[in-house]
Amino acid sequence: MSQALANQLAAEELSSAQLAWQAKGELSLNQSQHQPKGLQPWWQGGTGQLGSADDTLLLGPQLFAAQLTTDSPWSATLHTQWHQHPTVDLGVTESWISFSPLPFAGYRFRARAGFFYPKFSMENTDTAWSSPYSSNFSVINSWFAEELRARGVEWSIIRPGRVFNSASSYQWVTGIFQGNDALGTIIGWRGFASHPFQTNLGETVRFADYPSIRSGPLALQPDWVQPTREIDQRTGFYSGLHWSYQQKSEVRVYYYDNNGDPLVIKHGQYAWDTQLSSIAWQHEVNEHLRFVSQYLTGSTEMGPQAVVVDFKSWFSLLHYDLGHSRLSIRYDYWQQQDKDLLPSDDNNGRGHGWNINLQYPLSENLSLALEWSHLNTVQASRGQWQNWPLQRNFQQLQLLMTWRFASAN
Repeated sequence: MSQALANQLAAEELSSAQLAWQAKGELSLNQSQHQPKGLQPWWQGGTGQLGSADDTLLLGPQLFAAQLTTDSPWSATLHTQWHQHPTVDLGVTESWISFSPLPFAGYRFRARAGFFYPKFSMENTDTAWSSPYSSNFSVINSWFAEELRARGVEWSIIRPGRVFNSASSYQWVTGIFQGNDALGTIIGWRGFASHPFQTNLGETVRFADYPSIRSGPLALQPDWVQPTREIDQRTGFYSGLHWSYQQKSEVRVYYYDNNGDPLVIKHGQYAWDTQLSSIAWQHEVNEHLRFVSQYLTGSTEMGPQAVVVDFKSWFSLLHYDLGHSRLSIRYDYWQQQDKDLLPSDDNNGRGHGWNINLQYPLSENLSLALEWSHLNTVQASRGQWQNWPLQRNFQQLQLLMTWRFASAN
């Protein structure tokens, strides 16, 4: 092929490329239950488990998603955000390139490479991995938003039901990755929380300066974590199966292992050895009512068994489309079980919570919502400070204005 012809083909492919984009942002008026010192949110140095403890006007995450498609099997996706809290930061939350060749014998094949969430969640399905149901995510997906991101390669094989004259479709997914070595740090000390904050690539997440990490066997652990840092040069993996039935019900089952070496510490960070299993289910009861649920279980270890924690959580969500408005109700439950031998660093915790969100669309681009969040938590690590209560309720009422725009089709 001549260079001129190659340049012409490249130019034709570029001219056929299409860029689609979406943007979404929040502005909220918050009324929160007053909390004494030490029980403010983790990003303010406290042990609170809701994202805000102030009566304030808050500019929430401002999200942008772009997808570049061509006539070839290749495409590219970019998700970015600006947020005011936990810190003022502009960055990338996900970025990947995809390869989707033509089907073979009825099967479809996909691959992607970059920095992304594995597709565990059936809650966070809106623009740039936000939730269409609420501002504050479930505690499972709030933790994923903070600490879990794969920097690697993922492959999928899809068996579409309509091609094989079946009511069921299947998708098998597997991936390998690096750069998620610190996964488990937040669960180990703060425990689960509910909020809308995603961590940008390279961003730092701060938590309380627990006395147990100021001296003794945990003294090398700072009161912050960089979740996307590569520490031990080991490769993790995950694998999952999606099953859908008549486009009404879908189940996703995953196993994820970051293969961390808990004895390695670099850049002020330990590698954590974390494994987890997740099962998510979505079911369209009828044209107005949807049910979404997820169950998570796993374990994490840091150091020579300096911190060993088993954890589990689940939530169930009902979403009802009333036509003129939309109502979502979610219940969360979680538990962390401390299994190490350091009595001065008790990582046990448990809790449950409710989230109720009522949305009123004002136009195609604007909506109002009233959201109430309530958590009842017990976190043993608060006992490291004198007179700090182990059990605490956290409550927040928000009036939310959500804006969104999208490119024309």
